[in-house]
Amino acid sequence: MTRALLFLLLFSIPAHAQKQGRALIDSLVAELPRAANDTVKGRLYRVITDESFFLSVDQALYYSRLGLQHTTRMNWPRGIGVFNTYIGRAYSEKGNYDSCRYHLLKAVAIYKPLNDTWNLAGTVNNLGVAEQNIRSNYSAATRYYFEGLNYAEATGDNYLIGLCLDNISEIYRIQQNFPKALQFGQRALALRQRQRNPDINARRELAASLTSMAALYTQMENWTQARQYGLRALAMHRQVANKDGLARTYGNLSVAMQTDYTRKIDYALKAKQLWNDINPRHPEAVNNGANLGVAYLDLVRSDSLQKSPIQPTRRADRLRLAEQYLTEAIRLSADKGEISDQAHFRGNLAELQAMTGNYKGAYENFRAYQTVQDSLYSQDAKNKIAGLEGKREIELRDKQLQINQLTIDGQKRQQLALLVSVGLLLVIGGLLYRQSRTRKRTNTTLLHLNQELDEANQVKARFFAILSHDLRSPIANLINFLHLQRTSPDLLTPELATRHEHKITEAAEGLLDTMESMLLWSKSQMQQFKPSVRAVPVQTLFDYLQRFFVGVTQVQLSFERPTDLQVATDADYLRTIMQNLTSNAIKALQNQPDARIQWEARREKGRVMLIIRDNGPGLSDSQLQTLYTSDAAISGKTGLGLHLIRDLARSINCRIDVQSGSATGTEFRLDIGAA
Repeated sequence: MTRALLFLLLFSIPAHAQKQGRALIDSLVAELPRAANDTVKGRLYRVITDESFFLSVDQALYYSRLGLQHTTRMNWPRGIGVFNTYIGRAYSEKGNYDSCRYHLLKAVAIYKPLNDTWNLAGTVNNLGVAEQNIRSNYSAATRYYFEGLNYAEATGDNYLIGLCLDNISEIYRIQQNFPKALQFGQRALALRQRQRNPDINARRELAASLTSMAALYTQMENWTQARQYGLRALAMHRQVANKDGLARTYGNLSVAMQTDYTRKIDYALKAKQLWNDINPRHPEAVNNGANLGVAYLDLVRSDSLQKSPIQPTRRADRLRLAEQYLTEAIRLSADKGEISDQAHFRGNLAELQAMTGNYKGAYENFRAYQTVQDSLYSQDAKNKIAGLEGKREIELRDKQLQINQLTIDGQKRQQLALLVSVGLLLVIGGLLYRQSRTRKRTNTTLLHLNQELDEANQVKARFFAILSHDLRSPIANLINFLHLQRTSPDLLTPELATRHEHKITEAAEGLLDTMESMLLWSKSQMQQFKPSVRAVPVQTLFDYLQRFFVGVTQVQLSFERPTDLQVATDADYLRTIMQNLTSNAIKALQNQPDARIQWEARREKGRVMLIIRDNGPGLSDSQLQTLYTSDAAISGKTGLGLHLIRDLARSINCRIDVQSGSATGTEFRLDIGAA
């Protein structure tokens, strides 16, 4: 039971949504004069033609021609293609192969430039139907069905896919390849059952699948399944008023009734009545007529006593009807060139003629039957059909290979993109890590600098606190003395005035020393100031100390030095360090009997050592801390001098070592690079 494409309604008509069959057609025909525009009118023609195929092929052909005229005036290519397809389908159902093929190929030529795969699928399927139903060219029909299936699968439309699968199943049924027929038929039925679409066309297609399965199980002689599917299909075809589907289903049920001759002949007669209205030359109509003849022949065999009430009741009349139906079926099959059905009918007719005594006719029909049977299912024909399916399988496999290759290429591109992304993330991570490390080092450096700055600020605060005291005291004494001398000179005796002048002179000298030390220390703290390193003879340093302390008589100063010994340093820095060390030693020896200070210069391991020793009482622990740490408290001029010595020594990379004790005195060692 091969079917042509039924074009779906592509727009909605709410006012007619509950109508079908003749009522729907009449209501839409009434709408034609009132159509809002040419496009709406063209679509109305389309729906009217669709529905007419279920009632009258001639009516469908009439409205198809009107629709073609209308869309041609509109110059609407797709509409022209659709109505050419309708006309081709109408001629197919009327058995006019040439006109059918002409219009269908014209439609294909229109759809291909438009890349209209949906309509291409249906039209190519209809070409297969014409090849099968009119010319019985199963190889060509199969080729068209598979081509239509390819287009249908490209659209993803289950309606189209199911239609093509159903028709392929029909080809295998005719070839009696029942496993293949079941495979394609069940796929088509499953697709339609899954749709669960209440639309009338969807229900028609589901009913058509049930009819196909009934026909298949009938040919397999599985009568129970054939009747179950047939009765289900019959109920659905009645709901949707599908005359074509009803005719096919009645024909299948007639065969499936087997020995229930009452229902068997009743179903066949109903099918014949419907086919006479639709298309009496349709292959299904021809088969139904032949089956009706066989039914009367079987009735004669089973009812030898002529007790069955089925009309006609006489044996001769029944045989006459059987021969009439079989002869008509053979004639129609011969007109169409349908060899297999013609041979089958001739076999039945030969048996009937033998029963009536027409042995010559029986012999001739049996010979014709046998000849066809020997060649009908030749291996060549089966191989052609198998080859077509094999070709499709290869095409599907090649397409799958292409899809797989595209998938692999896509995965490779994704992997490459992923690797590039990971690489970028690693680079970004490395940069962030490096930036973090740099920031951490910078923060550490800043923290260290902040700590040093804080320590320096604390030292400077203490330094200026002491400096304030040391500067204010002598200046205050001087101011008080000058005020006393100016306001009350008679209160000062000469002896007292001399003593005050002596104290003021000492205070002024101390103030001068303090200011000079402060200026030198401040100079060392200037960030922009850099020591000027050059070769300095040790002799000039010792000569400076002798001249500076020439007025010191209570302490014995001595100098020991090798000739031509030089140091690489800033002369002003080193001279100030040596001056302060000497001054501190002199102050420490004020009350020391036999006070001695000794300076010594010598070379040790490529470096110059400048050493000062005294035999004084030694330094306290707090004074030593002032020399080595920034946290030590500053007190008095000695503490200030040690701070000055420490900072100036750091500036010229001079390392100072000290050894001090109450019994041994104090020794400072200045480690300086040689020139």
